[in-house]
Amino acid sequence: MIDLHDVSKSFAGKDIGTVHALKSVDLSIGGTEFFTLLGPSGCGKTTLLRLIGGFEAPSTGTIRIDGADVAALPPQKRPVNTVFQSYALFPHMTIGDNVAFGLRMLGRPEAEIATRVAAALEMVRLGGYAGRRPSQLSGGQQQRVALARALAPQPRVLLLDEPLSALDLKLRKEMQGELKRLQRETGITFVLVTHDQEEALAMSDRIAVMHDGHLLQVGRPTEIYHEPNCRFVADFIGEANLIPGDALGRDPGLTIAVRPERVTLGRANGHAAGRVRGNVAAMTFLGLDTLYEIELPGAVGIRARVRDLQGDVATGDAVDLDWPPEAERALAH
Repeated sequence: MIDLHDVSKSFAGKDIGTVHALKSVDLSIGGTEFFTLLGPSGCGKTTLLRLIGGFEAPSTGTIRIDGADVAALPPQKRPVNTVFQSYALFPHMTIGDNVAFGLRMLGRPEAEIATRVAAALEMVRLGGYAGRRPSQLSGGQQQRVALARALAPQPRVLLLDEPLSALDLKLRKEMQGELKRLQRETGITFVLVTHDQEEALAMSDRIAVMHDGHLLQVGRPTEIYHEPNCRFVADFIGEANLIPGDALGRDPGLTIAVRPERVTLGRANGHAAGRVRGNVAAMTFLGLDTLYEIELPGAVGIRARVRDLQGDVATGDAVDLDWPPEAERALAH
């Protein structure tokens, strides 16, 4: 559905010279995919979304949507709609008129508009709210109206620019499920921008991890989590122990990545056991499990998330650590 080839974007900075926001990005996003651009602030993910939407023009490269070159097309001429972080609803209009706004700008007949508005509001579970105004709705309901407005024209692609960041945690979790449901029901390609790793892992068919204008890794959530291809991805996605290779008798040029939940530990009994031995520096009870922070020789630390062990090991105890071979990733950079 979306194909980017050698796409770069540079901005002329006022005091710092040219800013290279995107650097030679190649990316293909399939039809009916829920795709997420994930990374920290300043990584280029929003710039990439704006290029797809037509709000910015690429400095180099080509952008195709559904096979057509859209580089010269303004946003309203692309088969794309965008839901922004701010709901951007018109406060003087009813909910029905807000949802109808884009359709009227496209010159659709009023009978068609009425049908599509009703269908879009039903889709986001606000069927009885057409006559209300935005000020009469909660933040979560306003976000649903913004989604209905974007979906009503039936775009081929829906771009979502951190749409849940203004919501509280409970509502954000609920809306994650709603977005995934809407994507399945409509079959529209969703492209989400977020810096929230849990959000990306929970909602996406595939994720692109970005850093400093580059795409570092693209893959399914399980691939990104369990098979990071570099140190940044391993560290950014979830929790990871990044252990210098020489601390485990490996090549000093390697970093060994192991997720804390894959680490097992037990009291050291004087015999060689496990992969490495250390001392418990701290323990934090987290409900379902306990986080143990272990100090190894050479000021190296390893974290282990373990169930049902808190009463058996105390701070200061010597412990043996182990993990299955498939749980570790050897990273060269």
